[in-house]
Formats: sequence, structure tokens, C-alpha cells
Amino acid sequence: MTPAKRKWNPGWLILIVLFGGATGFAVGPYVLLDPGLSRVDLDPSFPLHFPLLLVHIFASFLALAVGWLQFLPALRRRRPGLHRLIGRIYLICVAIGGATGLVVGAFTESFIRQLAFLTLAALWLFTGWRGYVAIRRRQYGAHGLWMLRSYAVTLVAATARLITPLCILIFVAGHGGLPPGGVQAVVSLVLEVNIWLGLIVNLLLAEWVFAQRLRGD
Repeated sequence: MTPAKRKWNPGWLILIVLFGGATGFAVGPYVLLDPGLSRVDLDPSFPLHFPLLLVHIFASFLALAVGWLQFLPALRRRRPGLHRLIGRIYLICVAIGGATGLVVGAFTESFIRQLAFLTLAALWLFTGWRGYVAIRRRQYGAHGLWMLRSYAVTLVAATARLITPLCILIFVAGHGGLPPGGVQAVVSLVLEVNIWLGLIVNLLLAEWVFAQRLRGD
């Protein structure tokens, strides 16, 4: 009796399109390597600000692009060598992106956002390191959990952008309209908290996914 094939869940396609669009929107302005197109306010007293920002963005993009492949059961079973290679590439990107994120985050203009970016970078490095240590010790269950947490942190940049419009709508609905500063005032307020919200949502989802996986086993 042949095992039934898993049906493709269209929900995954929707998620891929949404996260891909959010990521492309974030990375797009930096493809031309033009500091004038930067969405991040650059500190003129720190010449390496833009180069390090570029390294951070492209390392983060590569981590996001390859990271999900680690969680494909078929790839782990049939191509374990490729699975390990993808894992190495991912962790190298995390190390580079996290280290540069600490530097770039320290130059963020708002204290609340600065704290959010520094926390995000530190968690990214920590979860990646724990995933690496776990696999070196052949603790496969712990490795899977920490890599899932790491990728949840990787996805925060995309999640934060996806929830920004929703936060704006909730704010406007809750206050019965726009404040004196208009849409820009609301956007500025939401950008103070969207990273924190994205981080909380993603880590909670990662724990839920791992718990569901344990139940399935």
C-alpha cells in the first residue's frame, strides 16, 4: 500500500508571497548601493555606517532565503549533506548579520528602536549559537528547536513590516481618526513598536510549531 501524498497547502504559498514581498520591499532600495536611497538615517560621523548596513541587510536576506530549507523533512532524509551545507550557510549569515546588526543598531536614532534592534541582533546570535552547539553535541531535538527559534528571529524584519499596516488601522480605529500629525505621525509611532511586536509574535509561533511537531511525533 503506497503512502498518501501530502497535499500542497495554499496557505504556505500565501505566506511565501507575503514574506517575499515584505522582504523585497525592505531590500530593494539597497540593491543600487546608493546611500541616498537608504531608509535608515545614516550617521555622517561614522563612515562605515552604510557599508555595515549593506552587509547586515544582504546577510539577513540570504539567511531568510535559505533558512526555511532546513526544515524540509524530505531534504534532511534524502540529502543530509545538502541539509548540513544549507545549515552552515545559514549560520554564517546569522553570525555576520547579527554582528553587524549590533553595530548598526547602536546608531539607530530612537532609543526604543535602538533597544529593539540590539535585542533582535543579540537574540539572533544567541539562538544561532545554541543551535550550532546542540548539533555539535548531537542533541537533535534541541538543535531543531533552537534553529526554529533562530529562523523566527530571522523573519522578524518581514513580520514587522507586514503588521505595520494592521497596527496603523488599529490605531486609527481606536482613536476615531488620525492625530494632528496625520498618517506620518501614526507611522512614526508604529515604527517604535513594530519590531517588538514582530519578535513576540514570531517567537510565540515558533514555540507553537515545535509543540505541534512533538504532538505529531
